[in-house]
Amino acid sequence: MNAHVGPAQTLKFRAQSLLAYVLEPVPPLSDWLVALDAWLARSPTFFIARPVILDMAALELTLKEYRELLSDLARRHIRVMGAENVGRGLVGPHLPPVISAGRTIENPTMREEEPAPEQPRAVERPASESAETLIVDGNVRSGQTIMHPQGDVTIIGRVASGAEVVAGGSIHVYGALQGRVIAGISGSRSARIFCTEARAELLCIGGAYVTAEDTNAEMEGRSLEARLDGEELKLRILG
Repeated sequence: MNAHVGPAQTLKFRAQSLLAYVLEPVPPLSDWLVALDAWLARSPTFFIARPVILDMAALELTLKEYRELLSDLARRHIRVMGAENVGRGLVGPHLPPVISAGRTIENPTMREEEPAPEQPRAVERPASESAETLIVDGNVRSGQTIMHPQGDVTIIGRVASGAEVVAGGSIHVYGALQGRVIAGISGSRSARIFCTEARAELLCIGGAYVTAEDTNAEMEGRSLEARLDGEELKLRILG
């Protein structure tokens, strides 16, 4: 009897860089969750479909409390892909895996005037040392995210409402900007945002931000520059 021998299977794997957002809950958790809700009210879809890591350094929780925290975050559409600085009792099946050795880069998220939770920070695993400009020749559609921590991003087209562009350096949009743009996550305080038609849901550099509700009505539809001035984000009409 002849046995059929199929071709040998090759196991393939590769490393991949990603940008994850790290949440650092602090006690008391009830107050932290209230402040998180206030922050999410301004940007309710920010964490949807994004990798999130919990930094548990400031908390000492029981397993039951930890599970409740994960459930509280899940109800807010925050899915935790991993955790760092966790105690031995918080490691096991059906719990986020322990993650370490991430490299912190500039906080790309928003600050609140009212008391707020420790803001998420971006983590690159591993980091690319090359700085380059990413050019997107076309529109960025609603629900699409352009992520380029290594340098500037230039969009030759429109950034639709519900779309997001995140860059390590500056962001240039040669078209209508209706979505969200976050510049300077590499730590560059000289990063700027330029657009030819401003209708943005969010403009953010180095933690300072403005939303559509905060923007002066006379700036709507105009060509704008956004830059950091100290700890504030300043907008300037270009034409």
